[in-house]
Amino acid sequence: MPGLFVAPEVVDEIDGRRRAWRSRGVPPVAELTVLGELARSAAAGDSDLGLDEVGLAFASRFVDVTAGYGRTRARSGPGDRRRAVESALWIDAHAAEPIDLSMLARQAGLSPYHYLRIFSSALAVTPHQYLIRRRLCRAAQLLALEDLPVTNVALETGFGDLSNFVRSFHRAAGVSPRGYRRAARGDRKIFQERLAAAP
Repeated sequence: MPGLFVAPEVVDEIDGRRRAWRSRGVPPVAELTVLGELARSAAAGDSDLGLDEVGLAFASRFVDVTAGYGRTRARSGPGDRRRAVESALWIDAHAAEPIDLSMLARQAGLSPYHYLRIFSSALAVTPHQYLIRRRLCRAAQLLALEDLPVTNVALETGFGDLSNFVRSFHRAAGVSPRGYRRAARGDRKIFQERLAAAP
């Protein structure tokens, strides 16, 4: 797993008594190993999750596993759902800009840990997943309607580099951005080949 730093205020928010953090070490526990692999995948850009989101999930699960107790899941109330929807609308309006979990949490007036829990509970996706989906939706519109080069589409929709964009788009659409553009402009063969190859 990539190095993980957990700020003291996050430690207090997750486990106020800090019982779990006094552990000298943890054996390779399946629950943590899987999240560690997810973190590796996020760090490599092979996942729709943000590394900061996976880090918070890992820290939270670490507390559950090492302290030997399961915390009840916080239920979101109407105010929390309203905050999450307002945040999603803000993401919609600013999706092409650089956005991270800390920025979104500040925007909502919450800690990153609490913000992530509220957003994920209310919308059933993490903020990063929501952001990627909004960017991909806009990219699909541009690919279908504009003649911009694929690199420009990637940059204009907020993806930092072309390879990350192509990988994310292909994972979501099942075809490359160029293939999607051809299909959107009438080349049905692209999707027919995908359907014929499906098991």
